[in-house]
Amino acid sequence: MSPHGLASIALVALVALATGFVLADQIRAQLLTPSNQVARYQALLRSVQELESTNAGYRSQIAQLRAEIDALESEAAARSATTQSLNNQVADLRAHAGLVAMHGPGIVVVLRNGIAGPGSGGGTGYLVNFQDVQDVVNLLYVQGAEGIAVNGRRLTPLTAFSGSEGQIVIDQGPPLSSPIMVVGVGDRNRMSDALSDQSSLPDIRAREVQFQLRLSFTGSLDISLPAYDSSLQIPNVHPT
Repeated sequence: MSPHGLASIALVALVALATGFVLADQIRAQLLTPSNQVARYQALLRSVQELESTNAGYRSQIAQLRAEIDALESEAAARSATTQSLNNQVADLRAHAGLVAMHGPGIVVVLRNGIAGPGSGGGTGYLVNFQDVQDVVNLLYVQGAEGIAVNGRRLTPLTAFSGSEGQIVIDQGPPLSSPIMVVGVGDRNRMSDALSDQSSLPDIRAREVQFQLRLSFTGSLDISLPAYDSSLQIPNVHPT
């Protein structure tokens, strides 16, 4: 064989070899690409699953926190309602204890001394005394008074009456004398009806006839009462 023929054969062999390498690379690329896609898909799937798991954990935490917030809000609302109820009770007790000023419909009662007549024996039956004031106050409380003041001095559930010979002492205050004005705020109609009843306050009614002791009253749509004057508290007595 001539050298030219050998060269041709060698050239053909080289071309065939190169073509084989190219075909082998293409085949390898085609074989590797699906494998890489599967690997990437699996990695992506794992990432998605991890995110879903993380999100599920966050959602659980959020739900738990919302439940705790709801419980705290309910508890706070209950405490607020309880506090408001207690505040209302305290305010009501303070009002009934005379510790706060108040106003509303009510009655003004005036007691005045009568005239010392014959046969009185030098007695003081014509004078307004502390029992008279106490009787009027008790009647007003029974008939719906929510607050009472005597000559501008607010009474409390612990108020005490004393005195002698036409002098009325309320708690530790100075002596009072006729005319005595008793002001009650509350159920005006009930108090007025009770004062109009001639069978009420029998001792005062009898002395109205005998000594012309005078009891008068008027109703009002709005009467103001001051708060209790704490300076009248007993100075030498302390709660136990």
